[in-house]
Amino acid sequence: MFYSLQRILRRIRRQKELGVVVLVVIILLCLVGNALTFYFFDRNHPLHEDVTIWDGFWYSVVSVTTIGYGDISARSLGARIGTIIFIIFIGLATFTTAVGMIVDWIVDFRQKERTGMGKQTVRGHLLVVNFPSEARVSQIINEFRGDTKYRDSEIVLLTDQIEALPFQMDNVSFTRGWPLESATYDRANISHASQAIVLSTGYDDPRSDSMVASITFILNNVNPDLQVVAECLDPKHDVLFSHSTQLSLVYPLEMANNLLVQESQDPGVTKLTQVITSNAIDGTLASTKITSDVLPNFGYVAVAKKFLDHGVNLIGIIRDEQIVIDLRDIEIASDDSVIYISKSRHSWEDLVEYLS
Repeated sequence: MFYSLQRILRRIRRQKELGVVVLVVIILLCLVGNALTFYFFDRNHPLHEDVTIWDGFWYSVVSVTTIGYGDISARSLGARIGTIIFIIFIGLATFTTAVGMIVDWIVDFRQKERTGMGKQTVRGHLLVVNFPSEARVSQIINEFRGDTKYRDSEIVLLTDQIEALPFQMDNVSFTRGWPLESATYDRANISHASQAIVLSTGYDDPRSDSMVASITFILNNVNPDLQVVAECLDPKHDVLFSHSTQLSLVYPLEMANNLLVQESQDPGVTKLTQVITSNAIDGTLASTKITSDVLPNFGYVAVAKKFLDHGVNLIGIIRDEQIVIDLRDIEIASDDSVIYISKSRHSWEDLVEYLS
C-alpha cells in the first residue's frame, strides 16, 4: 500500500500545477483529520482536559512539518492511530513531496533565469539586442547607468549569441532566443519596455545591417511607441531602415573614421569628444525637446547667452530632423530640440526658467 502511495505521489509531482493543488488539498485534509481525531479522543484524557480544536491543529502542523516541539502529543489510542494514518502514513509523504516540488521549481527557475529561457516580468526596462562582445555590452551598460536617472534601471539583454550571461550585474537579466521571432520578444516583455538599443552582430559581419534592420522592423511592430537606437555599419544601408519609426541610427565606423581624421588635423578633438559623449565625465552632450507653445520672443543667440549664464552651452538645434549649428537670425520655435553641453541633463521646464 505504501508503494502504491509513492507511485501516486510521483505521478502528482509530474503534473506540476495540478499536482500542487492536489498536494495542498491532501495536506489540509490530513491536518483537519488529525486535529479532529486528536480533539475527539484526547479531550477526555486526564492530561488533556483543557485541550481545544486549535491545539489539535497546532499538534498536526508541528507533526507534519517534522518540527515536533514536544509541548503536546497524542495520549489516547484513538488519537495515536489518527496520527499514524493522517500524519506518519499520508501527511509526511505528501509534505515531503510538496517540498520536493518547491525545490524543483526554484532550481528550474534559476536555471531558466541563468540560461535566458524564462519570461521577464520587469517594466520600463532598457532592451539591448545582440551581443557582439562581452566588453562592448558591459561598457554600454555602465555608460547607460552613468546617468543618475538610469542608475538603477532594469536592463534585459536579448540574443542567441551566448548561452548564459558571462557577467553578473544588478538588475541585468537575460533572454535567450532568435531575435527575429516575436515569441522571443514576448519573453523579454517588450510591450512594457521603455527603450531599446540594437547592436550590430559584429563589425566583421557583412550581414549585420540587414539583421539589425529586420530587428528594428519587428520592434516597431510589436511596440510602436518604443524608442529604438540602432547601429548601422554602412551609411549606404540606411535605406534598409526606412520602414521603421521611432528610430535613431548611429554609424559607429563612420564616426570612428571621422574622429581619426579630425584628430590628425585638429589635435585634442577626440579628448573633447570623449568628455561630451560620456555620462561618467562632467560635461555631457544632451538634447531637450521644446514642449511649450508659449515661447519668449527672441532668437537662439539670445537663448545661448542666457543658457550660458547657468552653465548650459547651446551648440545647435534639431528642426524638422535637420541639425542647425548656425543659430544667427533663427527664432525659437516649438517642437525644436536644443542641443547643449552641460554637467547634467535638463528638462524644458528647467531651461525655460533660464530664459526669464
